[in-house]
Amino acid sequence: MKPTAEIADGWLSMGFMPGAMDEYRSWLEEGFRRAGNGKGFKDFAIAANVHVEVDNDVKGALARLKPEIALYVGGMGHKTKNFHNDIMVRRGFGDAAQRIQELYLAGHKDEAIATVPDEWVDMKSLVGPAARIRERYRTWEDCGADTLNVRSRQPEAIEVMAQAVRLN
Repeated sequence: MKPTAEIADGWLSMGFMPGAMDEYRSWLEEGFRRAGNGKGFKDFAIAANVHVEVDNDVKGALARLKPEIALYVGGMGHKTKNFHNDIMVRRGFGDAAQRIQELYLAGHKDEAIATVPDEWVDMKSLVGPAARIRERYRTWEDCGADTLNVRSRQPEAIEVMAQAVRLN
């Protein structure tokens, strides 16, 4: 990340979510210092990705996102170097990340999926009824990212996000 802040105009982040700037700020600032030209946040774009799942059943919406999380946390990269797993560990879900990886690599994918904590999914996504999504969007709006890339298979999600932007 330091080289990104040093040489690039922006960052298409992995794992950026509300609260993540606390973790990344010093790394980015070090990169700006290395650039040596007065570069700072005003000159640097940050894009975050967010899953949006519109559904009155919050638990059901969270559950639909868990298979992808289990794949990335449990099965991507090398067992000793999985960036998705590392992010989960750094954000306070180390025990879950380790267990998801153990289960996934042992071929117990359904158990790995079931091990993904609802709280983790909810932190990194916007799910639930439209009103809940619009309310929770505020934390994303103020998280330090300039751009929010919406990931969804629902055309309705784009409309809900457009409403959230207009309201805030």
